Amino acid sequence: MTDEHTLELVIDRLLLALASQLDPSKDPILTADAADALADLSRAQAELIFGQAGHLVHYGADTEPLEALINAISAILSSEAPEDAPFRPGDEVRLVGALPESLAGSDEAELRKTKFVVRYVGRGPMVAVQTDLTEDYWIVTVPAVNLEPIRS
Repeated sequence: MTDEHTLELVIDRLLLALASQLDPSKDPILTADAADALADLSRAQAELIFGQAGHLVHYGADTEPLEALINAISAILSSEAPEDAPFRPGDEVRLVGALPESLAGSDEAELRKTKFVVRYVGRGPMVAVQTDLTEDYWIVTVPAVNLEPIRS
């Protein structure tokens, strides 16, 4: 077993443990201390957490508590997003315009149909988005100008 695989398994266990603390039947919120621990995540940290949680949801590991955890973390990151950010974590978006370099070589027709969820927004022009977890769970960073909100 590689160190990277061990790290992924440890993160999986910690995410499952944290998710088990939430009651999805109520308004699932994290304790103030847990929220503080997840505040100020870097893009790389957010991508790692959402990627691992997405992996677990995608492959069916007790999805309801994990989805509640993902939503709770998104709410924390949304509250910390810059005021002038065009999107906030948790927003559903789709790709528009020319495909960004980060998606070169991907099936453009599929990408145009894919629903993404914003996972991280910083001060720069780039936004980290994750595919709908029922489809896949990968995260990619794209320019905000290549995204538009999905209207419900």
